[in-house]
Amino acid sequence: MLRWAIRAVAANGYKRRAVSESNKASSKSNDAKRYFDSAKREKDIEKKLNYISEGMGSLCQAVSHTSNSVEPLAEMSFVASLLVESIQNNLDEQTKDIVKKLKS
Repeated sequence: MLRWAIRAVAANGYKRRAVSESNKASSKSNDAKRYFDSAKREKDIEKKLNYISEGMGSLCQAVSHTSNSVEPLAEMSFVASLLVESIQNNLDEQTKDIVKKLKS
């Protein structure tokens, strides 16, 4: 049971990291869209290029945060598979115990 609890806490930590990175990626993606929309409306070429440059920077950050969310997702998946294995072992033991009691 203790191993199950430790694995559950670990999976939750990985989930929080993945969600945090995903939220940052979404935020930066929205920032990029706003910069590109501003560039579309801007008449001054210098300002237009600045908006496009800022938008590209935000897109790079969004891609980086998206990439950073992959590792915690992989770790969470691994821990989840260990949790399933642990739960399955407990269920098997309980099933054997129930069958044994029914036979008695």
